[in-house]
Amino acid sequence: MAGDGETGTRSSRVQLFGEARLRKADTLVPLERRTAGVVAWLALEGPHPKYRLAGLLWPESSEATARNNMRQLLRRLRLATGEELVQGTDVLSLADSVVTDAAELQAHVQAGRHARALELDGVLLGTLEFDDCPELQTWLDNARERMDKLRRRAAFAESEACERRGDLPAALALAERLLKLDPFSEDAWRRLMRLQYVTGDRMAALNTFERCRRLLREELDTTPLPETLALAREIERGPAASKPLHVSRPRLPLSVLRPPVLVGREKEWARMEAAWEAGQIIFLCGAPGVGKTRLAHDFAASRGTYHTQEGRPGEQHIPYATHVRFSRQMLAKQPDLVLEPWVRREMARLMPELAGPEGAPPPMEHEGDRARFLDASCEFLRQLCAGVDTLVTDDVQFMDPDSAGFGELLMSREHAPGPQPRRFARFVDTVRLDELQPEILERVRGLQAAGLAVVIELEPLGAASVGALLGSLELPGAEPLAADVLRYTGGNPLFIMETLRNLLETGGLARGWPEQVLPTGRVRQLILQRLQRLSPPALQMARVAALARMDFGLELAGEVLELNPLSLATPAAELEAAHILRGERFTHDLLFEAVRESIPGSLALLLHRRLAAALEQRRASPAAIAQHWLDGGEPLRAAPFLVAAANAQTAELRHDEAALLYLRAAALLEAAGDAEQAARVRALVRVKHGG
Repeated sequence: MAGDGETGTRSSRVQLFGEARLRKADTLVPLERRTAGVVAWLALEGPHPKYRLAGLLWPESSEATARNNMRQLLRRLRLATGEELVQGTDVLSLADSVVTDAAELQAHVQAGRHARALELDGVLLGTLEFDDCPELQTWLDNARERMDKLRRRAAFAESEACERRGDLPAALALAERLLKLDPFSEDAWRRLMRLQYVTGDRMAALNTFERCRRLLREELDTTPLPETLALAREIERGPAASKPLHVSRPRLPLSVLRPPVLVGREKEWARMEAAWEAGQIIFLCGAPGVGKTRLAHDFAASRGTYHTQEGRPGEQHIPYATHVRFSRQMLAKQPDLVLEPWVRREMARLMPELAGPEGAPPPMEHEGDRARFLDASCEFLRQLCAGVDTLVTDDVQFMDPDSAGFGELLMSREHAPGPQPRRFARFVDTVRLDELQPEILERVRGLQAAGLAVVIELEPLGAASVGALLGSLELPGAEPLAADVLRYTGGNPLFIMETLRNLLETGGLARGWPEQVLPTGRVRQLILQRLQRLSPPALQMARVAALARMDFGLELAGEVLELNPLSLATPAAELEAAHILRGERFTHDLLFEAVRESIPGSLALLLHRRLAAALEQRRASPAAIAQHWLDGGEPLRAAPFLVAAANAQTAELRHDEAALLYLRAAALLEAAGDAEQAARVRALVRVKHGG
């Protein structure tokens, strides 16, 4: 039996979901109807008397005839497959060499391997029926229902696990799959509604409730349960009550996870509407946590379909990093997208998986090559975003200049004289201007001066807006604290929500504003307090995430911390339950900064060195590896990766950037006393760039 789901020592696999077939090496051998019934029975019920199975298969025959028919059936099976799939004389069982997908499904669910269980899809024995064998048909009907229940159990558990990890898109997809498996389960309907709301799609959540209500009325002549109606009211008016979460701490109210009302942004919204009508790029700027992202997403949603790309810490110096990540995300949603050969070939410079049989194009040699690449990139983006009204870009300050430049390039082409290309999506960007790279800041100011962009500064909320925000949350005891909250947080929306979250988690909200509040430091102090409550393994993982930045993942964390990645599941869940990580990134950059600053210097050096070594094995970006060696106090080990990064820049005709990297590597070598090697590196500047 396949109780553990491992197949490494088995030579034969029987597929029972869909058409029943034996997979032997690269050969598929179909199983005839009664043979498939025997194998399915033995796989799911275990060893069974031969005479009993014979009676199930030939219920109208005499015992002697049924036994003889069973002998012939097993003989034909042996001849067709060339091996003993079924063994035993009086009691039959599957041979030890046989594994079945049906038994695997049972084993995976029982062991909590829900993701693997959900990979096993299909109806047990496909379209086979046993109308001439009533008892066997009854068993098959029950077994099919049992398989469906296992899949529903796996889908629900995996959806919850994805939510705890912060992977809300995956949790949503699994909730929708759960609903297809059990359309009359109000638990499934409520899960989907709540996830849609938390991800910001309030209308989708309300539409889901209407679908649920209509189905129950039309199919069962009943109405939704009180729990479902209460959740719908929470979503429509703004949630008021906590819901239990299957983690170690109570679930925070939906209103604290995402305030139901956008308050205090009426003037900014009006300016955004005017800029939209004028076809301008909209830059929303302001301090961390002031609400730039929420305003951008709400406005984009009001204008139709929108997609989001985001800059991430660590990407500023890696050419096209944000552009490539966004492109791959969009391609995953459009697997059938047809690209013109010349576009595909040019984009293979950045995304090798797009290369055709002829391979990637050679390195650029002149400006004509670069112009063709930029033309292809613009066309590529147009196809990826066809039918999209708005492209929201979060955290432009973390983007590399090449990725950030595409917005400017597309806008300039749309406003150029002559025949106009089809209109691209409007741009809404969030940014911290004081953290922008000078090159990107100059572009923003240039667009603004040319009338192609508007920069809107978001200020903290005033007293009236703070009161309106607290009132919209419908949290008992919150609204009377408006003056205290404003004084304590300065009106920063993130600070406000972090303060309320802290009061809720400590039970302080019900007692009014605490007599003793944290000293000035505001949200940073709150974050540090939350970090202090973490277990040591969770804190170590958060520290690795803060230093690894865009490269962070569980496997990388396991290598750096010298732990099996599977053992990190518990601290990962703890970080997500504490709302510190969502998936593999921080829920907010302030968290990232607070964790990074909390790392002792000696530990940071060690972690950087381990990250560099691990990323070397993964053949990650040379620039990223070099930076980790530098931050780890190993400049000599950084030098060759700076040279490799310079070579990559040279291949893209980015001569100034390449020269700086060569010279930086040479300076490190000189400081370490290796003058000969430093001279060779400096010579690369003259050879490759004529300097």
